[in-house]
Amino acid sequence: MSSESDVPIIDVAHVEKLYVSGEVSFHALRDVSLQIRRGELVAIVGASGSGKSTLMNVLGCLDRATSGTYRLAGRDVGALDEEALALVRNRLLGFVFQGFNLLPRTSALENVELPLIYRGLSTDERRRRAASALSTVALGDRLSSAPAQLSGGQQQRVAIARALAGDPVVLLADEPTGNLDSKTTLEVLGMLQRLNRERNLTIVLVTHDREVAAHASRVITVKDGAIASDEPNVHPTQADSPPLPAIAAVAPRTERTSRARTSLAMSWMAIGLALRALSRNKLRGGLTVLGILIGVAAVVAMTTIGAGAEQRMSDQMASLGVNMLVVLPGPTVTSGARSGTGNAATLTLEDATEIETQVPSVVSVAPSITYPTQVVAGSANWSTHVVGTTPSYFDVRAWPVARGALFDEGDLARRSKVCVIGQTVAESLFAGRDPVGESIRVASMPCTVIGVLSRKGQSSFGSDQDDTVVVPISTLRANIGHGEGESVQQIAVSAASRTLTDHASAQISALLRQRHHIGPRDDDDFQVRNLEELARTYDAQAQTIATLLLVVASIALLVGGIGVMNIMLVSVTERTREIGIRLAIGARRADVLSQFLVEAIVLSAIGGLAGLVVGALASALLGAFTDFRVVFQPTSALVAVGVSALIGVVFGYFPARSAACLDPITALRHE
Repeated sequence: MSSESDVPIIDVAHVEKLYVSGEVSFHALRDVSLQIRRGELVAIVGASGSGKSTLMNVLGCLDRATSGTYRLAGRDVGALDEEALALVRNRLLGFVFQGFNLLPRTSALENVELPLIYRGLSTDERRRRAASALSTVALGDRLSSAPAQLSGGQQQRVAIARALAGDPVVLLADEPTGNLDSKTTLEVLGMLQRLNRERNLTIVLVTHDREVAAHASRVITVKDGAIASDEPNVHPTQADSPPLPAIAAVAPRTERTSRARTSLAMSWMAIGLALRALSRNKLRGGLTVLGILIGVAAVVAMTTIGAGAEQRMSDQMASLGVNMLVVLPGPTVTSGARSGTGNAATLTLEDATEIETQVPSVVSVAPSITYPTQVVAGSANWSTHVVGTTPSYFDVRAWPVARGALFDEGDLARRSKVCVIGQTVAESLFAGRDPVGESIRVASMPCTVIGVLSRKGQSSFGSDQDDTVVVPISTLRANIGHGEGESVQQIAVSAASRTLTDHASAQISALLRQRHHIGPRDDDDFQVRNLEELARTYDAQAQTIATLLLVVASIALLVGGIGVMNIMLVSVTERTREIGIRLAIGARRADVLSQFLVEAIVLSAIGGLAGLVVGALASALLGAFTDFRVVFQPTSALVAVGVSALIGVVFGYFPARSAACLDPITALRHE
């Protein structure tokens, strides 16, 4: 009955590796067959170009054989897909490279943790195992040291600790002493011998140095791509090494849990790497962030200004009145000549009364007459206009009094010589004094000021609404020389709600056509203007302007996204060897893809957050030092930041995919 050591852990049969470049082909391996049993320390030795490194790459699942079979721990490696090969490299194999192949921007502990991240271990377990592996190679006091802070021998020890941390079945060492001095070489070889002897670890050592190969218990010589000899080494050279502490076994994890933890751990690592890359390449990273910053700041500023303009228009429309409709006299035709709207006397006080009583969707009606006039108070005078109307006027216009009182129905019936003035008239005639109770002359009529209206500001048409004097319509007719006629210049109507303005307009039109005896085919002698339609027009214009501004700002975001893509492509080129290392120690292509995507998103998110702050500050300064009204919209700001992150995904995907699609062995050979 055979023991476990008799079962081949590596079984290679008739393997060939053919490289083809155009019409030229080269056999790197020729009909290679060998078996390595569990617990052996095997040296593969040969001159440069003999094929030993190619054989190592095939054994390490970094490269595929052109033909033949390779079984690792009983599994046919040639039948595995890329993801399964990554799992084999992570769970069964440990790699020690001649050039150490440590990540330069990470500590010794983080380098050793890396294959455990891809295995899906928890953070605490990862760090415990990585620290244990570093203690095994006598580096327990250098956990936080970066590779640049370690000697060549110490860096190789970190590489060995990284290979051991995952408790591999086979340790593959490719010229592990090639860059070391003689003393450090003996230390590393002694460590490998103890690992083989004390832990029964299978080790395959590739070297060109016969003295190094002499430390193995079996020596396989490769020449011209074929095995020239395969001989046991009965008395291998022994090198001293301190006793090795045990490394805890890796606890099993379900595939679902492992992947979830791997993704989370890789995301945190990618964020850390992105921040370190920014700190190490401040100018390049800053320029990349600046592109996104400008784009987001422009979007925030433009949406803020656009919202402010829209709000300003809305306020101006609201200042005209609540759910307001305006009924005006229609045009008339005299001797073939058509007069303009409002020139004919076709509306009367009785029309206003009928609208108020007969139209159920109306809540207030205010007929009015307006004339330009001169007002005098003491030695001050002012050219303005006087409005004769009813008390309902102030309800329709939603115009409260700031000081004093409004006239009422009693004043209307008595034709009282009282008036309410706007803020502009009050400031022009009384220069800061309280006008209430003072007497003014409106045209030729003396009038007592009983109230001052609250400030309305400019209308959407640009006129000053506060430049007005309002008197009872009966007083205007009786005292300013316009007779007792019943015609009015306009009738202001307030609908019951904003949604009823169209319905109220139709009802008013039907009522007036009936009252004015207008035939079915005759034109109206009046016009009903719905200010809600005007408001919708203004809203549409404001939205169009805001959209145009947003499109312009989005171009800046697009340029920033191109900058992210450019910098990530440069990063992929610079870090090709790092990508090869990650793939060699068990990273799946999806892991590499997600890492570079996260880095792109981090860059974009930093630019987005900075752009949000700059855009908000720029908008605030614009509002403080100009007449522009700005309205900060948190939703738009969050959308802008979200879009910047999306840009990181969109423009970072191609570089990330390029990184993920790199061939492991090609990436490792990149200089």
